[in-house]
Amino acid sequence: MKRILYCIAFMMLAGACEEKGPRSESIFVDSETTPSAVEQWLLENYTYPYNIQFYYKLNDIETDRGYELAPAIPEKALAVAKILKHMFYESYSEVMGTEFIRTYSQRVIQAIGSGAYTTTVVVKGTAESGMKITLYLVNDLTAARVNQDVLSEYYLKTMFHEFSHILHQKKDISTSFKLITPTDYVGDEWTSSGNTLEIALQKGFISRYARAEPHEDFVEIIAFYIVKPDGWWEEQEALAGETGTAALRAKLDIVKTYLKDVWALDIDLLRGVVQRRFGELGDLQIEELLK
Repeated sequence: MKRILYCIAFMMLAGACEEKGPRSESIFVDSETTPSAVEQWLLENYTYPYNIQFYYKLNDIETDRGYELAPAIPEKALAVAKILKHMFYESYSEVMGTEFIRTYSQRVIQAIGSGAYTTTVVVKGTAESGMKITLYLVNDLTAARVNQDVLSEYYLKTMFHEFSHILHQKKDISTSFKLITPTDYVGDEWTSSGNTLEIALQKGFISRYARAEPHEDFVEIIAFYIVKPDGWWEEQEALAGETGTAALRAKLDIVKTYLKDVWALDIDLLRGVVQRRFGELGDLQIEELLK
């Protein structure tokens, strides 16, 4: 009986080792897929020229799990990407050259469909260590909202604000800026009901958030000055009164000097390019993406 079992076992092993040759199909599935039209456009217009990854799908690694978020609609993410390229990246490239923005810009942009809601504010944009910027409310964009007011408030102010942080982190601002309104910074209390826009202006701050701390004050001035239309700054000075206007003008003078002397950047020239490009938004032909 044992002899029979040994023979059966030997025959089974021999069969298992029988030379059959390679299989015609692989047991491994190729994970590479052809990029979609949106992904291909992002590769050609962000990754290749600027070395920037533009994400619009929710990614656990790139997404803040502290909020309940919805993914961006691909077509709307593409529309936002085209607007940012035209208004931000190409504006800086026109004034400073492509290598400047390629060198210093964030490496990752994450587009989120919904807003990030806290108990007091709706977060429209965040940044991390000069490497990544997250833009929210992408799905709120419609063809009717492709105008200077909406684009500035939702996306462009964030882009210019966060990029300006990179500049001062590389080469810090002067102490003289921090001493213009040294006792009126309030940290996280900038969201309190006591810090209205009117009060902020009268104390020499261009926005409520500018009162958080000097560097936020600094980049808020840059962002608002660049993206707001002609006459807007003067309207804020009228609300600020004599004391507030004096502080705002002193801060703006230091901002202009810093950018010119440290970075060879003429903010008035950059502002002029951005304002001109607002008038060219129709050339992007993004209406079909926003239906």
